[in-house]
Amino acid sequence: MMTWPFATRQDLNLKRMISRMSKAARLDSDTFRELRDDASTTVQSVSLVAIIGLCYGAGLGFFGFFVAGISVLDIFTIILIGLLSAVIIAFVWSGTTFLIVTRLFRRTIDYWGLARPFFFSWAPGLLFILMSSPIPIISEIIGAAGTAWIGVASVFAVKNAAGFSTQQSMLTFIIGVLVLIFIRSLIPLS
Repeated sequence: MMTWPFATRQDLNLKRMISRMSKAARLDSDTFRELRDDASTTVQSVSLVAIIGLCYGAGLGFFGFFVAGISVLDIFTIILIGLLSAVIIAFVWSGTTFLIVTRLFRRTIDYWGLARPFFFSWAPGLLFILMSSPIPIISEIIGAAGTAWIGVASVFAVKNAAGFSTQQSMLTFIIGVLVLIFIRSLIPLS
């Protein structure tokens, strides 16, 4: 039976959320399994995606302010685009991952049992706020490092949430990224 993801009393304790974020960023297997099984962390996981989107948008926006002198309105717009993009990407990517896990690999797991650890794997994205550095190479290195760390963490999250081997989890990641690239290619830039 499907239930609304927030039907369970939600854990809104910020200290526990930060602890889970730290453990997820350190690729702690027990934390990913705990998140899979704990429906009370759903709001935390979705909130984390929004926070990462805000960090990404703020990093880009303030970089633009320091380097190109963009306006405060432009910064605000970039931050909102970062937020919306992160939420859309998170749900499309986790949905694609869920389909791969349940259809291709025939694992039994509910969507939120996979999405919670997957969303927490984005914790290293807090680094994106540091992309605001006015030195372009530093901004680019931080962006690349944060993205790579999220990629590695998401492989570990899916591995532990779905009970996969590392190879199955890597294959899931690669297929998911290819699907995202394909979807992105269908959207015109201008």
